[in-house]
Amino acid sequence: MGNKCKDCGKCCLDTEMSISIQDINKILDNHPLKLNNDDFALKISNSHYQLKNVDGHCYFFDIKNNLCDIYELRPQGCKFYPLIYDNEIKKCVYDEFCPRTNLFYLNKNLLKKKCNQLKNFIVEHLKIIIE
Repeated sequence: MGNKCKDCGKCCLDTEMSISIQDINKILDNHPLKLNNDDFALKISNSHYQLKNVDGHCYFFDIKNNLCDIYELRPQGCKFYPLIYDNEIKKCVYDEFCPRTNLFYLNKNLLKKKCNQLKNFIVEHLKIIIE
């Protein structure tokens, strides 16, 4: 399958990507550098975190090479991307800022499956109530 995002990184600019406690711990446990969660995660509320932006991009984004420094450890939300859940219309959609949506979830059944997984992740790991 490969990295469909290689050399793009548009989603890593001014990111608002939610990150779960499980993802934070996975990064802390596996990253080669000694990091603290406040190095890369911004606490939004008691149970909600987002990836931190540094100089207008995700903490882990290598702007020079347009690559994610932790691609293998990237948060679950990044793995679902460009599929996002739009709370206003109550359904999964492709993020309009991604220029490569045509490369993802081409099969209707796979799209439905990924949407269900995304909704589960939002409720169970991010503790956000969706309808």
